[in-house]
Amino acid sequence: DLGVTDSFDPEQNVMGGTRYLRQMLERYDGNLDSALAAYNWGPGNVDKKGNHLPRETRAYLVKVKSFYSDFVG
Repeated sequence: DLGVTDSFDPEQNVMGGTRYLRQMLERYDGNLDSALAAYNWGPGNVDKKGNHLPRETRAYLVKVKSFYSDFVG
């Protein structure tokens, strides 16, 4: 679905990851927290237990949004 035939190819890996993130953003109507949580923890988990994210996923959200803030300005 993501157009990746070789996950060890850096270009395919990054492009597939960005396509997947786009899918998650569309699925969650642009809600960045939900999309990132689904990217990290899986959309099924977010749909079922989205109000109770595991510690790892909460830390992932903080880290990714911090990087985003640093690079976007």
